[in-house]
Amino acid sequence: MKKILEQINKFSFAQMTSNESGKTSASGTMGVLICTVGTLCFLLGCVDKLFISKDIDVITQSIMFVGIGVSLLGVRKVTAPNNNTKSIDAKDSESLG
Repeated sequence: MKKILEQINKFSFAQMTSNESGKTSASGTMGVLICTVGTLCFLLGCVDKLFISKDIDVITQSIMFVGIGVSLLGVRKVTAPNNNTKSIDAKDSESLG
């Protein structure tokens, strides 16, 4: 149990939205934001379904919205930085052209 509590204390929002190189990822940040807003809309849609208009459109659209956020988070993990590319120095560019 103590080991689990130590791991929970290591959680960081900055690390959740950063990519493999440590920079803040736009797709990660927007994915977290879209998932949060979509979850809130889902909950409000459930309240709407139960008490107000008995319509399921808000729930359906919020599920698709959360799916967009999840796909953005997946794109962030799939696209890793490409370290195999060579950089061209100023000397090399002069010899090329």
